[in-house]
Amino acid sequence: YTKTRKQMIQLELGPDQLQKYKPLLCEQLKISTAVSDPNARGQRNESLAWFWSVEVDMEGPENSWNEEFHWLRAKALRDRWMEEISLVQSEMDWTCNFFLWKATQWGAQMQESLSKQLLGHACYARRQSQM
Repeated sequence: YTKTRKQMIQLELGPDQLQKYKPLLCEQLKISTAVSDPNARGQRNESLAWFWSVEVDMEGPENSWNEEFHWLRAKALRDRWMEEISLVQSEMDWTCNFFLWKATQWGAQMQESLSKQLLGHACYARRQSQM
């Protein structure tokens, strides 16, 4: 900011512009709780730095940054949702594959139980494989 202000002075801007963009002082850059809690004890004489009250013309070409910001935010939100859809679809595939694998395991348990003549175990394994 200071470098830009010096360039503005070298360009010999009018006094109204220089009055609008005053020099920044170190004490103006410290954090103030006047914004977060204006009714706090000891805040009566506290005031915000001058740059918080500068009027900015939002109707001119400077307004394009605002539109670009909203576009980027919307794109980020869309990308996040596309990633979420991809993850949910993959998780569904993984879940289905897991249950098919478990059914195959229980089917193998059932075959093993039948070969050992353990009918109760075979019935239980068959029921589990059908879930």
